[in-house]
Amino acid sequence: MKVLLAYNPWNPRSPKPSSYDMKLRGSFEAAFENNPDYSYELLHFGSEPGLINNNDDFNSELLKREFDIAVVAEETQFHIKLDTAKKLGKKLFVNVWDCWYAIATVPSVNFSLAYKNPRIWGEHYQPNSIKELAEHCNVLVADYGYGEFYPNVYAILNTLDTRIFNTNDIGEKSIDVGHNGSIYIEERFRYVQIFEKNNVNVNYSGSKVQNGRVFSNYMTDYDYADIFKKTKISLSFVDSIFGPRWKQRKGRVSDIASCGSFMLTTHPEVLTYKGQSWFELGVHFDSINENDCIDKIRYYLANDEKRETMAKSFHDKWIETCGPVAYWNQIFKWAKDK
Repeated sequence: MKVLLAYNPWNPRSPKPSSYDMKLRGSFEAAFENNPDYSYELLHFGSEPGLINNNDDFNSELLKREFDIAVVAEETQFHIKLDTAKKLGKKLFVNVWDCWYAIATVPSVNFSLAYKNPRIWGEHYQPNSIKELAEHCNVLVADYGYGEFYPNVYAILNTLDTRIFNTNDIGEKSIDVGHNGSIYIEERFRYVQIFEKNNVNVNYSGSKVQNGRVFSNYMTDYDYADIFKKTKISLSFVDSIFGPRWKQRKGRVSDIASCGSFMLTTHPEVLTYKGQSWFELGVHFDSINENDCIDKIRYYLANDEKRETMAKSFHDKWIETCGPVAYWNQIFKWAKDK
């Protein structure tokens, strides 16, 4: 099985490697690095020197390559043309990381809009709708759904490079409560204020909060994973940058689970689709809202055994369903079934 992985290896908004490299190449290596039956080839695009720097050349090069399946992470102006999707057919999987619509309070309505319309927002320009692409190739949606929830449209939860994101060498959990991510959405600011008002010490490792101002704090994947390994309770907030009406399934769910931390999340409904759940509330994780977050943090800090048991169940379930081997084997199965 030969897989082509196409993505921008650099983050277009910061001088650091893109997370796609770890999620795609890294996870594939973690799953199959000792298995000669599986191999991969990289196709990189972007604005940095030495990369394919325009969409026409990207699509042309994609059609020249030999592979069994291709997984493409669209970004900025780099997108799959419909003619390319028609030629590659079900060998092609297109990653849709964010659905972007935040018009209705009902998630299914927002996704319906994303499904039928071009995905054009800011620097992003993907003129073909998910529906148009799915008539010819496969589409992987990271922030909504479960299983094959539209024809040729599959819900995924981010997988990771488990050579980095794992429960090895955890040692002492020295951080009681942490949010390992940027504070750039209104929901997150509200919780910062609640925690400060109630004297709950939260470690903001993805951002620096000083005098009411927030500063980004970039780190390597190794440092990022190490924070989760050291944290007893990891917070996950699900409001999207595209608006508070879009409750978005975040990649942080995988970050927390893979490293054996315990998750408290807002709006747990994002992990369920028509009765099918990625994880079970009260078994693998727990929820918080603005009224109960302080009590729940104090409860789980005082109940080590329960917290650690749930965190282990969360980690084990993630490995079983979303870890690199499970993730890639599911994609191979979807390709074979077509």
